[in-house]
Amino acid sequence: MSELTDALIECERYVEPMRVGRNAFRLACHLERPATPDEIFRAWPNREMPSEAIEMWTLHRAGELFVDVDFGQWGLRLLDPSASAVRTALERRLRPADITDSDVVLGEFLGDLELLVVDGTGRPMIALPLDSRDDWFVPAETLGNFLAKYVRVRGDKFWER
Repeated sequence: MSELTDALIECERYVEPMRVGRNAFRLACHLERPATPDEIFRAWPNREMPSEAIEMWTLHRAGELFVDVDFGQWGLRLLDPSASAVRTALERRLRPADITDSDVVLGEFLGDLELLVVDGTGRPMIALPLDSRDDWFVPAETLGNFLAKYVRVRGDKFWER
């Protein structure tokens, strides 16, 4: 199995809300059914996608990782292929100097305006709402590595330290 697959399987342990790590909120994970190849193609026609984005969607079309179940102020919402395409197009219009044609918005962090973006090579970045691309965090080399770290620290924003 891949690092990405292992990370998402690990999330299945956190279906019931619980306090995890140093986080004061009750957190839980929810993962949806897999996307079909046709669903991914309809959302992203004629576009070569990073392989780990496709892998993520074929495992779970969308999901919420370590979401604050009481207040909705914490966690990562992974977007389904269609929502990802819509959000990517919106962000390109709003931030043309920062979001490139090869970028894909895969998720949004709840409680703030940060986004999980992967570039054309699949490298994950944390897009900050007011900062230029040069100031974005690059928390890992691959999406799978990012998700593995994120799950290991149970939703803590390890890249901010």
